[in-house]
Amino acid sequence: MDVNIARQISNFLNKYNKLDKFFTEKDILKEKDSYIYLEDNGILIGAVKLIKFDWYLGGIKHLTINESYRKQGYATKLLLIAEKKAIEKNIRVLQSTIRKNDIASIKSFEKCGYKKVNCFFNKRTNRKILIYQKILSKCF
Repeated sequence: MDVNIARQISNFLNKYNKLDKFFTEKDILKEKDSYIYLEDNGILIGAVKLIKFDWYLGGIKHLTINESYRKQGYATKLLLIAEKKAIEKNIRVLQSTIRKNDIASIKSFEKCGYKKVNCFFNKRTNRKILIYQKILSKCF
């Protein structure tokens, strides 16, 4: 990942994802191995962050798609790439939190087989947050 892509990812996160943290390109570069991204000649199409919480549990964070590339299947493509990388890391369950009013993300995760497992209220951000999970390694 180069500085240009890191800058674009931080700009997207700050503009589109409505997070309570401001991201810089340095933040992204510090964790560059966690980010999966698609680009078109130096233009960021979209990105997602894959993290490992525990020996079996991983997280999908910060799925973001360039406005010019939305509704073209790129969110699904990034989620599927993240799942493949999670399996390579022996992650058996993937989890993500999504704002209740983020309909586009909810649709993308549900399209990829994620199930809503719970909901909580984040007092700090004053938002309802949905928890989605997908089992990557079923026991039967």
